[in-house]
Amino acid sequence: MATDTNTKYQLKFLRDELTDMVFYTYLYRKTRDPELKEDFRKLATTENEHANFWGQELKSTNVDINKVSYRKIKYVFMKIIRNLIGGSLIINLLEHGEYQSIKKYKEYLDNYTEDDKYRNKVNELIVSEMQHEEIFANKISSSVKNIQKSRDFLYGMSDGLVEVLATLAGLSAIITSHIDIALSGVVVGISGTFSMTLGAYLAQKSESEYKIAMLNRKHIFSKSKGVQKMIDRYSSEATNSALNTALSYITGAIIPILPFIFFSKFIAVILAVILVFVAQGISNSIVALSLNTPILKSGLRAAVLALGAAAVTFTAGEIFHLIFHISLL
Repeated sequence: MATDTNTKYQLKFLRDELTDMVFYTYLYRKTRDPELKEDFRKLATTENEHANFWGQELKSTNVDINKVSYRKIKYVFMKIIRNLIGGSLIINLLEHGEYQSIKKYKEYLDNYTEDDKYRNKVNELIVSEMQHEEIFANKISSSVKNIQKSRDFLYGMSDGLVEVLATLAGLSAIITSHIDIALSGVVVGISGTFSMTLGAYLAQKSESEYKIAMLNRKHIFSKSKGVQKMIDRYSSEATNSALNTALSYITGAIIPILPFIFFSKFIAVILAVILVFVAQGISNSIVALSLNTPILKSGLRAAVLALGAAAVTFTAGEIFHLIFHISLL
């Protein structure tokens, strides 16, 4: 591997390790869970050791590492994401990041064939990164319920975004007043909320009743306090699911409706499309993050499909307007 190329890789790895160290230190300060707090402290210390390794290698080639800093934009972005999605999903993001680090180190070693002692040291870094990923994988499995709840909220929000935007886009082709369009969107949002909420309630109610029936059969002769607590928890699942669904759908529905309240029809349509595109992209990127699937691809695909649904209904509205001369003033 050429010296310049090797130095370029080392500089990149140094910045990556410094960024991880700074972010893990931030998480250590913000985390209340004692066990996870200690994990972040150890991870920050390890990343510091990795940064020192790359720093020493660069020093040996007369590179001024005092001018090398962590990636400030990435650090700020990660802090924002952590505050937006909470502690459960940020673990998924960190696990994804550690996996990407392992891949980068592996690709680097595949192209490096010079110093065996150096290769062994980099291999040790890879093993360390794999241990980091294992820590996060264990945390993900222990917080799976919180992750599922967040995912369900985002799915409900996505439904509200797509359905209401599609309706508003179709109505904008035949209704002149932006206020009337907004009111129509409110009606659709309310009906959609009740429909989604009722469906979520009934589905969860059936599942909860089945789980309670199995518990009662298993403990037909005696019920401990622990069993009764489980029954009480199952009994409340349907209500909690319905509330979560209602809140998520309303959140999604409000986003495309708001522009029609404050702006003229055509400006409102453009703003609604942009807002839904962004919101749909972010929400589905977070869902992809929780599933460890490609983030950018999933977010972009969902955003484009939302725009496709809006385009189809707008076209349908235009057809009704042009062919059947339907227009509501």
